[in-house]
Amino acid sequence: RPVFTQLQRRGLEKRFQVQKYITKHDRYQLAAMLGLSETQVKVWFQNRRTKWRQDMKDEERK
Repeated sequence: RPVFTQLQRRGLEKRFQVQKYITKHDRYQLAAMLGLSETQVKVWFQNRRTKWRQDMKDEERK
């Protein structure tokens, strides 16, 4: 299981705030910029969307 650096997490989160679904081209660019594989970026976005949806559900319950 990869451990992302703070810089990588910040870059991924920043992009996620703007774009919940990343295109292939953007994924390629982001991976190159952060020193990650495209697969790592793809899986991170999948996991982050799952967390985001769960957070939205939790907010609705409050």
